[in-house]
Amino acid sequence: MIGAEVIATHYEARRWSLSSRAARPFIHLLCLHAGGVAEVVGAGNAIALSGPAIVWLPAGSAEHLDVAAGTSAELLQLKSGAWHRYLPPSAEPAYLALEAASGILALPVAPDLATTVSRSIAAITAEIATPARSGAASIMSAELTLCALRFWRLFAGDSESEEEGSSAEILSRFRRLVEERYHQQLRVADYAALLGMTPDRLHALCSRELKRSPSALIQQRIVREAATRLEASSATVKQIAFALGFKDTAYFSRFFSKHTGEAPGAWRRRVAARVRSGRARPTLNFADWP
Repeated sequence: MIGAEVIATHYEARRWSLSSRAARPFIHLLCLHAGGVAEVVGAGNAIALSGPAIVWLPAGSAEHLDVAAGTSAELLQLKSGAWHRYLPPSAEPAYLALEAASGILALPVAPDLATTVSRSIAAITAEIATPARSGAASIMSAELTLCALRFWRLFAGDSESEEEGSSAEILSRFRRLVEERYHQQLRVADYAALLGMTPDRLHALCSRELKRSPSALIQQRIVREAATRLEASSATVKQIAFALGFKDTAYFSRFFSKHTGEAPGAWRRRVAARVRSGRARPTLNFADWP
């Protein structure tokens, strides 16, 4: 999920491939030292970079990185959609904002900040090289968190208020959070806190833009997942309930029945009968997650 490399001063220009055919391509964070020169190439375009600078390269935004002779830098590689597992919950806003970035973010920085970030990436590089050492994962988590938060602070700004950001951006972040955490049975207030806004603000935004409350959207996502597991897996109703964060199977059954009109077992049997007869599968009686 994480890779890191220290690019030491070299007498010749060098090239790094940034493209990937993996199911989850990689994001890159480049820390370019003072006096360093590099170029990011992708989709027929080239972006010239000069240090000191920190550059965020979203997955698929660039094909390769050319580093000029005499340039020192550090390159961090993060698996898209998975690197947040190394971050604490408090860094969730930074992760969501950075994952949502659609274009290359190249920001000039003070030399001391470049030095600080470079040390974090170098520390990650050292821990990856010796993963068996005690505390390696914790050290990587701490250093990665510092890198993410420091870069996030650069483009987000400390003065960002809960009202900032377009409705589409906020809803996109909310949807991503729900996709990642629907099985944790979080409250609307918990999601609002992760988004840096009040529950009332989140409720008003969802109701206005999606015509549904945040609570309804969260519940519908859970029901859709429950229906999918009942249809496609051999897990018991109790196992599915626990996997979705329900501690009480009876409560899960009531919850599912409220949204679908059928108990989980009855839903599963009806789906199986329709499949055997060659008929179309039943559809949920509410609008699916947008």
